Amino acid sequence: MISSTEDALGVIFQQLPPVQDTNGVDFKIKYSWGSEYALNLYLAQTTEKYPLLWLVEGSDNYDATLSITRPIKLFIAKNSDYVTNTNPTIWAEEFNIVLNPILANVLKALQGSGITEIKDGKYKVTRLANYTENNNTSKTIDNWNVIVVESDIKVKIKNGPCGPFIETDCINPIKFC
Repeated sequence: MISSTEDALGVIFQQLPPVQDTNGVDFKIKYSWGSEYALNLYLAQTTEKYPLLWLVEGSDNYDATLSITRPIKLFIAKNSDYVTNTNPTIWAEEFNIVLNPILANVLKALQGSGITEIKDGKYKVTRLANYTENNNTSKTIDNWNVIVVESDIKVKIKNGPCGPFIETDCINPIKFC
């Protein structure tokens, strides 16, 4: 039993399969969450940090239907190996091979977990190449290729003697391609 959306997503995202880079090396996806300040602490203090799935902190909205509705913003990020290249190369080498497959699996996990759903099936995806503070579009300290996913999700909850909780035992095993 857990009580936060952040922790529930952490349990769900543990099922994500590793992703292969352009050299055929498997990498486990790292999940964490917090503010931009916490993100930069994570980036500064962690050596094995990519590929990264980062949930920007937000508010859970509880309702009488035993669910939490929450706007989410997820960064699916990889340290850029192509800082001096143009977008066609970056898309071919990093988005198509690494980031887009992670995005597909994240969406599948959110829809197939049994405790979460993407509200109305709607989400927004933004792809940014060489995303860094140096170009004044981000506050991250690393140079990223990133997919930003924004959506509203719904999380099923139960009432317990100590208040509402998320029952992680009810999370479905997710089959990824």
